[in-house]
Amino acid sequence: MFRLILASLAVLMAFTVQAMPPPANTVDTLHAALLANMEHGESLGCAGRTQKMETIIPQTFDLPFISRQVMKRHWADLTPAQQETFTKTLRDLVIATYAEQFSRHRGETFTIQDTQNLPNDARLVHAKLVLPGADPVNFDYVLRQTAGQWQIINVVADGVSDLAIRAAQYDRLYNEQGFTGLINFLDKQTAQLRKTCP
Repeated sequence: MFRLILASLAVLMAFTVQAMPPPANTVDTLHAALLANMEHGESLGCAGRTQKMETIIPQTFDLPFISRQVMKRHWADLTPAQQETFTKTLRDLVIATYAEQFSRHRGETFTIQDTQNLPNDARLVHAKLVLPGADPVNFDYVLRQTAGQWQIINVVADGVSDLAIRAAQYDRLYNEQGFTGLINFLDKQTAQLRKTCP
């Protein structure tokens, strides 16, 4: 009886592993949304593209994890309310960034190259943004499993880590201006992106 239970559990675990979509699917989901926004950028307008990103970004990015990583040692000093405020503020900035930057389609295409295993059961998905008449942009996505799905925790564009840049910048701002000053800075960035968003 015990062996039968173990065998059943093994089959169930194997099915669960096979049933979970690969990490590249998460990247494909993000790319598909960005392309749709670009292809219909004018008709959607900034508000329409933002609305799409409000659904896609929390689905494809592990924003709570990213928030903890970019705040580093300061995270433990924040109250739960401040942690929630920071995560929401960062979420709004990421959404505004993608809505503003991916607004027009000029023949660009995304391609997935391959997936590599990383320590701590993370994955690295190599991708390219192919631009007609220009050099492609290399995107490396780092993903981790969260609640049974793969979510992005860092984007490296042509060797530049978004997570590292944010961590260094936010650490300096927090040390110089405190939590309120950091939030005000991020809010101003979001407001500026919304202002210039076509």
